[in-house]
Amino acid sequence: MEKDIRRRIREENADQDVLRNSEIRNGEFIRYYGKQSELVIPDTVTVISEGAFRGNRKLAKVVIGKHVAVIRQNAFRDCDALHHVSLPSGLRIIGEDAFHGCRSLGTVQLPRTVISIGAGAFRGCKTLSQMILTANVEQIGAFAFCDCESLTEITLPEHLTAIHRGTFFGCRSLRSVSVPPSVRTVGRYAFGCCDALEEVELPEELAYLGSGAFAECRSLRSFRVPPLVKFVGDYAFSRCENLESVELPDSVTYIGINAFCACQKLCRVDLPPQVIRIAPAAFLNCSRLEEIVIPEAVREIGKRAFAYCTSLRSVEIRASIPAIAEETFHSCFELTSIELPDSVTAIDEKAFYRCLSLSSVRMSRQLERLEERAFAECEALCEMSLPASLEHIGNNAFADCTALNTVLLPNRRLNVEAAAFAGCDALKMLVVPDAYWVVSYRLDRWAVSSQAQVISHRELRYALLLAELTDSETTEERKAELEIEIKRAKRKLRTRRR
Repeated sequence: MEKDIRRRIREENADQDVLRNSEIRNGEFIRYYGKQSELVIPDTVTVISEGAFRGNRKLAKVVIGKHVAVIRQNAFRDCDALHHVSLPSGLRIIGEDAFHGCRSLGTVQLPRTVISIGAGAFRGCKTLSQMILTANVEQIGAFAFCDCESLTEITLPEHLTAIHRGTFFGCRSLRSVSVPPSVRTVGRYAFGCCDALEEVELPEELAYLGSGAFAECRSLRSFRVPPLVKFVGDYAFSRCENLESVELPDSVTYIGINAFCACQKLCRVDLPPQVIRIAPAAFLNCSRLEEIVIPEAVREIGKRAFAYCTSLRSVEIRASIPAIAEETFHSCFELTSIELPDSVTAIDEKAFYRCLSLSSVRMSRQLERLEERAFAECEALCEMSLPASLEHIGNNAFADCTALNTVLLPNRRLNVEAAAFAGCDALKMLVVPDAYWVVSYRLDRWAVSSQAQVISHRELRYALLLAELTDSETTEERKAELEIEIKRAKRKLRTRRR
C-alpha cells in the first residue's frame, strides 16, 4: 500500500514537471526544458514537434502519449542516455533523424500503424539490436538505420518497393537480410560496411543495384545479381574480402569503378556477353582471380581494371578495344602470354608493368604508341617484334626486362624516348630502321647495352638470305633465286654505307 502511494506521488510530481517545464500548444509538444530522466507525455499531445527533446542528456525513459500520431524530425536527436521508448498504438509517422544519435536505445517496438520512417530516423543508435518493421510501413528513408552497430536482425515489410541510400550502412552486426519480392531498388551503400552480413537474397524483379550497395561486406561469400539488373554500380562489392563467387546475369552492360576491388578470394568471374564497359579498377587487387575472358561487346577497359591480380594466368580479349589503358595489368605476376586484338592502337603507361612471368606478347598490327614503362620489369620477356605501324616508344618502355635478348623495331622513322631499354643487360640483337644512318648517339639515349649487336633491316635481310643459301635443305632452283636477291641486298648495303 505504501509503495503504491509513493509511486502515485512520483507520477504526479512527474506530470507536474512535464506541465511546468514544457511548451505545449494546440496538442503539439513544442519543447521540454526540464531535467527528469523519466517522462510520460500527456495524452492530450498529438504531435511531438521538431527538436522537442533534442540534445537532452538526462532523459533515459519516455512513454509517449497514446494520441501521438507524428514524431517530427530531430525530436529526440542526440538524447545520449535514452534507453527506452514506448510508442503509442496510433503512431503513423517517425520523422527524419527523430532518434538520430540515441546511443543507448536498446529496443524499439513499432506499432502496426506506422507507415513512414524518415531519413536517418534511428541513425547512430549503436545499441539497437532488433527491429521488426510491420506490414504497413510504406517508406523507409535514406540512412534510417545507418550505424546501428548492434542490429543483428531486421524484418522488412512485405510491400516495400525500395531500400534507399545508406539505409543499413555500418550495421556491423547484421548477419542476414530477407529482401521482400516487392523491392525494385537497392540504393547506394544500402548495406555498405555490414561486416557480419553473410547472406542476401535479392528478388528476381529487382532492377537497380546502386553504387557501393554491398561494399565492405567482409563476410559475404557468394552473390547472385538478379536478371533485370543492367549495371553493377561503382564500388558495389568493393572490399568484400571473403566473396568467392558472383553470378552476373546476361543483362549487365556495365561493371562499375572499383566494383569488385580487393575481393581477394574471388577466383572466377564470367563476364556477361553484353558488357560494354569495364570501368577503372573494376577488379583491382582480386589476388586470386585466375582467368578472364573479355567479351566481344566490350568497347572500353578502364585503367587498372585488373591491376594486382597476382594470380591471373589467362586473359582472352575477344573485344575490339582501342587501347590497353594505363596500368590495366600492372603486377599480374602469373600472366604468361597475351594476344592483343588488331583494334589496339595504344598501350598506355605501365599497362603490363611488372608482369614478371609474361614471356609471349602478340602485338596488334595497328599499334601506334607504346607509352612509358608499358612493359618495364617484365623479367621473362625474351623477344619482341614490334609492328610496322608503330610510331612512338615511351621512356623506359622495356626497362629492366632482364631476359630480353632480341628486339625488332619497325622499318620506319620512329620516335624512341630516353632509356627505352635501360637495364636490358641480356640484349644481344637490336634491329633498327634503315632510315637511321647514324645510330651511336641514339643507342646511348635508349640505354642499349654495349654488348648488343645493332643491325639495320637491310643487314638482317642480307644475313637471312645468306643463311638460307647455305642451308642444306635449300633446293638448287631456290639457290639460284637467292643469289640474285643477295646481290640486290648487297648493293643496297653499299649504298647505305656511303
